[in-house]
Amino acid sequence: MVVLRRKEETYTVQAGRTLEEALRELGILPETVLAVKDGRIVPLSHRLAEGEELELVDVISGG
Repeated sequence: MVVLRRKEETYTVQAGRTLEEALRELGILPETVLAVKDGRIVPLSHRLAEGEELELVDVISGG
């Protein structure tokens, strides 16, 4: 399993799919978050590995 954390929420998803697939499965629009692992941004094309943990940070835009 893979753990995704967003604010106070924790999600678990199956390993082997891409980050984008996992986010869509959870009902999270990929364009609204950045995934971070070890201080680095993880691309949506990243294939999730067993035991991985990612932090999801909301993207905020304004003008």
